[in-house]
Amino acid sequence: MTVNSDIGTARLPGAGAHAAAAPARGTSTMAALRLQMAAAVLIPLGVLAAAASQSWKDITAQAGDRVERIASLADERAQRTVESDRLVLDRMRDLLVPTRPAGGAVPPAPDTRELGRALAGMVADTPSIRALWLWDADGRTLAASRPPTADGADIAGTTLHSQLSAGQAEVLVPPGQEPVKGTAAPSGVGAFSQRAFTLVRRLSRADGSLAGIAAVSMSPVHFDDFFRRATRDDPATAVALLSRDGRVMAGGPVPAGDARADTSCPGAAAVWRISPLDGRERLTACRMVANAPLVVMVGVDRSQVEAAWHQRLGWLTLLTLPVMGIFCGTTLLAMRRARRERRAAKALRGAEARREQAESALLRTQRLQALDQITGGIIHDFANLLMTVRSGAEILCHRPHTEPQREVLDAMLQAITWGERLTRNLRTFSRRPQANLDPVRLSDMADDIAELLRPALRGDIQLATDLPPRLWPLRLDRTEFDLALLNLAVNARDAMPRGGTLRLAAANVHIAPATRESERTGGLMGDFVRLTISDTGDGIPADILDRVFDPFFTTKQDGRSTGLGLAQVQSMVGQAGGAALADSLSARVPGAAAGGTTITLYLPRSDEDEDGQDAAAGRSPTDEVPDIDGNGRQVLLVEDNPAVCKVMQHMVEGLGFAVQATATADAAQVLLTERPDISLVLCDIVLPGGRDGLALAQGVRHMHPGLPILLVSGYGDKVAEAESLGFVIVAKPLDSTHLRQALARCLAPTQPAPGTGAGTGRGIPR
Repeated sequence: MTVNSDIGTARLPGAGAHAAAAPARGTSTMAALRLQMAAAVLIPLGVLAAAASQSWKDITAQAGDRVERIASLADERAQRTVESDRLVLDRMRDLLVPTRPAGGAVPPAPDTRELGRALAGMVADTPSIRALWLWDADGRTLAASRPPTADGADIAGTTLHSQLSAGQAEVLVPPGQEPVKGTAAPSGVGAFSQRAFTLVRRLSRADGSLAGIAAVSMSPVHFDDFFRRATRDDPATAVALLSRDGRVMAGGPVPAGDARADTSCPGAAAVWRISPLDGRERLTACRMVANAPLVVMVGVDRSQVEAAWHQRLGWLTLLTLPVMGIFCGTTLLAMRRARRERRAAKALRGAEARREQAESALLRTQRLQALDQITGGIIHDFANLLMTVRSGAEILCHRPHTEPQREVLDAMLQAITWGERLTRNLRTFSRRPQANLDPVRLSDMADDIAELLRPALRGDIQLATDLPPRLWPLRLDRTEFDLALLNLAVNARDAMPRGGTLRLAAANVHIAPATRESERTGGLMGDFVRLTISDTGDGIPADILDRVFDPFFTTKQDGRSTGLGLAQVQSMVGQAGGAALADSLSARVPGAAAGGTTITLYLPRSDEDEDGQDAAAGRSPTDEVPDIDGNGRQVLLVEDNPAVCKVMQHMVEGLGFAVQATATADAAQVLLTERPDISLVLCDIVLPGGRDGLALAQGVRHMHPGLPILLVSGYGDKVAEAESLGFVIVAKPLDSTHLRQALARCLAPTQPAPGTGAGTGRGIPR
């Protein structure tokens, strides 16, 4: 729909930029605080993760250093023990094979008892030795450190004897391995101890022949005690002395079944290994005993390393969490403050927006007031001019004239009629209350509306009406209502240059309080008939949608519109007690392929049915022209415009009255005092000086109760007040017919006006 546009609403400079910048600043502040919150959490967690990783490396390195140190100590102890045992074996060889002096005789064979005592003495001096044995070349027992000896301890025929006889120098016998035949040997003699490992050596003569076999059984308790002392600060650390084939000689862990350890030592550094002996993962250090087929392994359980790491991690967490809490707390406080500031800024923006709206409304009101004053002056002066011209034209019409003169007079009267219509439109814009409210039903007006609107539309525009039969009755100024429909139809026609559809639809609605419909209509509540006028045109842009009802606002170019069309629609609906709304699809959906405008009129339901109204209530004052005979009675005419005064005096005198004319209220008051025969006061509302026509009329009513008063108004803000006080009013411009009707109403027998008291007073005799 094209609308009325030259006068806009003032906008405060910089207000929009400030309102747009404030949310942007608030959004950037909150984004920065959220980033700070993320940093307050992630940075300490990152530092904690890095510290935890470094702590694990440090604890692992410390545990590796510890097991390597213990492995070195165990390796050193094993080497010394083996060297000590080998010295004992050397002494045992000297006992069995005495050194032959150069050129001397062969020494006699040693006594077995003496050998036994000597072996027992060696064991007593060396706590790491559990037992000592001596066998001859045939594998028969010669002596032992633990008597008594027995034949059952012989090793003749055993694999051990065969290995040594074949020339092998030493053999290491693990714990629990039986070196002798049979199982009946005495404890400690016939079999090696289940908890000891034995180093057996071949004893050779000078010529290399086998002289005998010596064995030293080393005590695992000796190694266990040393391992225990070495790991007293770390009981979870396991130390084991192994043979090269993975058998446990001393220490632990104790293997399950016949399990053997992996004795490969890739290097001196500690490595993580899963022990096949018990299936547990340990940080293990390994050492090969240099002078014996033995391996030392030291391992610390992973759970112990993790426990130490967890403990340190706990301390790191205790140090990190307060820092993170402080950072998060300060950030949360800042975010809370920012939210409060954001809410305050939003409230401030809302207050600024409301202030701008109030200022805009104030400016609009002031502009409308100024326009109203300007329009009032125009209406008043223009009405006087039209009245003068019409009076002259009517006088000429009653005189003899030719046909060309008659055509000129008809054109003059037509122009005067159009001028009166323009004056009426301006009066409507000026919010002059309408007195002619007729009872109507839209349900019965479908044909009348179609007949009214079709001539205003083009052939390519289709008119569709939907007026249900049960619509509530209304009270409207029918003339203004028809004019409003025409204004809307013309606007819709101009908005559909390629044709379209104009649709009128009505429905009964009840508007409840505090609903969106009530808010949109300015707080309307109750029963209304909702009339919607929709077109399929180009629609109204969103930026001017709230200005379409402004007077003189138009989007039509080349002066094709006065900008009063929609202003008249809103004025008509407002006088009826309703509201008018404009809606556009192009405003709701910018760039939409389909457009269109919808004007919605809310018209209040009338409590009186049309059928129950007095027929006179809907009758126009022009329906009948009463006969009036002044019979020479005096009329006081108060009019400041000389030309209008002459015209009105001529019209009143033409009805048989005598006229006393004056230009001011004060002069009229003097004449009323001097001329008690005045039967009627005919006064313009707008008068020069300190008193207007309404003030004069109120004074006359007070001083001369019962004296008829007829007020004339081209325009004035006192019209509504005069109507509320019960005065008869006739609008300018008026002709003799309107004047006759107004005088008939004024001179008709009536009850005294409110507050005037009883009695006939001065006036026309009844």
